[in-house]
Amino acid sequence: MTLPEALSFMHINLPTTLTDLETTYRSLIKQYHPDRNQDRLQWSHEMTLRLNEAYTLIRDVLTKNTVEAEETEEEPNTPSPIYTELQKAWQKIENGIHLFYTYGLENPHIRQEGPFHIKFILAQKQIKQGKKILELYEQKPLLPEDREELSLQKSFCEAFLQNMRIQKTFVADGSIHHKAYKHYYNGSRLLDGFLKKILFPEDYSNLILPPKCSTLCQQELLTVLLHYHQSTWVGEATIKLALLESFLNLMNFRKERDSSHRSFFYRF
Repeated sequence: MTLPEALSFMHINLPTTLTDLETTYRSLIKQYHPDRNQDRLQWSHEMTLRLNEAYTLIRDVLTKNTVEAEETEEEPNTPSPIYTELQKAWQKIENGIHLFYTYGLENPHIRQEGPFHIKFILAQKQIKQGKKILELYEQKPLLPEDREELSLQKSFCEAFLQNMRIQKTFVADGSIHHKAYKHYYNGSRLLDGFLKKILFPEDYSNLILPPKCSTLCQQELLTVLLHYHQSTWVGEATIKLALLESFLNLMNFRKERDSSHRSFFYRF
């Protein structure tokens, strides 16, 4: 696919921004969702693949142009090139997570079903691509705050991938495992809602979360560990807690950084 073909496919005219590209991508991926195209699932799959190809091509061009513009500017507040790479990594991670939630893949029951399995693999691939970018720059000399940003991104990325590997499903038997699952389920739902609301506010504007959602999530998952430590759900609850902690650490770092610094790319 050439750049003109990619722009035509996504109905985008240059010049445009990465933010506008992201908005268009999310709008189109909903349009091609299999739930909206039950009578043409193969078409839905093919269009999604073409969309991701077009998006990647346009994004890479825009990212390259951003780097070239930064190199020609002499303003003292111009971001370092590592910002662009961190942005590129985060966009891949975020796109994978967006795909994961768009198709309801937090529900392990549907991950092996036809088109949903393909979307699940694609979501994992995008997150792993973001992780590879982070690992590439991990060994390079960085400013302390850039290294902290990279480290926190990577921790969150690894935690989300671990979360995606959870395949265990619930069996109602009235045992201690059943009771533990109720708390695990509540904590998981709160965690998914919290991530959706923070990462994709425009897509989940109608999602209502309880006050102190992250605290309630933590309490539910800790209940599994502290009060049902013999339950088979302890491992899964531990994974969810690690994901929540890594996300909060990243979010808090960005808020602190933005309060004392300029912020170029991140919405937190």
